[in-house]
Amino acid sequence: MRRAVLIGGTGMIGRAAAAALARDGWEVVALSRSGEVSAELAALGVRGAAADRADDAQLRAAIGDSADVVVDMVAYTQEHGEQLNGLADVAGSLVVISSASVYSDAEGRALDGVSDPPQMPVPVLESQPTVKPGDETYSTRKVALEQALLAGPLPATLVRACAIHGPGAKLPREIVFAKRAYDGRRRVAIAFNGESRFHTTSVPNLAELIRLAAAQPGNRAFNAGDPDPPATLEVCRAVGAAMGHEFEPVLLPGDEYDNPWGAPPEHPFVVSMEAAERELGYRPATTYPEAVRETCAWLVGEIEAGRNWDGTYLEGMLDYEAEDAAMASVA
Repeated sequence: MRRAVLIGGTGMIGRAAAAALARDGWEVVALSRSGEVSAELAALGVRGAAADRADDAQLRAAIGDSADVVVDMVAYTQEHGEQLNGLADVAGSLVVISSASVYSDAEGRALDGVSDPPQMPVPVLESQPTVKPGDETYSTRKVALEQALLAGPLPATLVRACAIHGPGAKLPREIVFAKRAYDGRRRVAIAFNGESRFHTTSVPNLAELIRLAAAQPGNRAFNAGDPDPPATLEVCRAVGAAMGHEFEPVLLPGDEYDNPWGAPPEHPFVVSMEAAERELGYRPATTYPEAVRETCAWLVGEIEAGRNWDGTYLEGMLDYEAEDAAMASVA
């Protein structure tokens, strides 16, 4: 039986990947600090193991004598890349979650660290230049990780995900609409006339790409995004439909009241999935409107459990007074 060890195996991405691999016949070990797995994963045969990836000895002990593939959901820096390269004696290959934020436009601008949005081609191919590696931003750290892995001894598949969504998210973008639906707010402000398009990535689609890449090792990068990426107004309607709530969108011409997908419509961020389709035989497992139903059901549980997003970038996007003022300004 093929053996897969997942670092960060019980988080948003990890549990979906663990389930996909287990259903495909893999022996799956999900690493986390607690070492516990959900009843659903345990029923699929997924075994939990306790390990802190910052402790090399713990990590190697949890991996054991061999793993056909190590899948890393939480690698972030060059040091993490070098740590994974050091597993060449026990691992056959790697699949590592990166980010589509690594791409840069002709002016060297990425999605973070600059005031002006990058002007990307539509869609973005994996051959698009990336920012320079470094410690300055999230994107530059991810590039440093990628370069370390691609230069390493193990076949490494880098998965460049976009706006990931699914149960278990630490900063769930969908909360900006789900919370309003839960609170019964019908009127909702949407920036840039609802035309912003920032490619979404559902965890079922991400897990499917991981499953295929694990079975077909190689040294390469693949984009990961949902089919037919929705514009912000379509996201609003999909969340409303998932929660049985009808919104009355108030379309703002600019970003007077922003949202997590907000960007000028003339600067969409959409990636191509052709390489994964061609080289891995990838086909999407779901669409955004389908996948967001599970996300919304989970978010309702989080809301009812008293969770809030104070102190995060989402806090201002849940400020109803500021939203009401923005909508009044265009009335």
